[in-house]
Amino acid sequence: MRPVGWRIALYFTLVFIAGLVVGALGDHYTLRARLHPENHPHQSAESFRKAMVEDLTKRLNLDSQQVAQLQQILDDSRKEFQDFRERHKDEMKSMHDRQHVRIMALLRPDQRVIYDKIEAERQARMERDEKK
Repeated sequence: MRPVGWRIALYFTLVFIAGLVVGALGDHYTLRARLHPENHPHQSAESFRKAMVEDLTKRLNLDSQQVAQLQQILDDSRKEFQDFRERHKDEMKSMHDRQHVRIMALLRPDQRVIYDKIEAERQARMERDEKK
């Protein structure tokens, strides 16, 4: 009887290599596609609007008059959203403050320091995005 240990080692090696290949392809075609800049969840409102207009124009075959009307609708909607946000700004801040207090209460002192840093980064990002 001949030893079959080398065959088993070969099969395990092939399965391992196949897993590496599948993982690399999966990473390339799925994870990175979701992280691509145009799919980024924090893209600016202006770049989102531009992409939306381009997509609708192309997919719906809009003529120039329809594109102009779409632009006006988006302008009106932006104004409505800004007005709504401004009217409810104090209430939203109050809700966020209550959330912050509750989260801080469940954290250990060392975690609170990190959470404060995370909140400061979030606030800076929000202020930067408002200026765009």
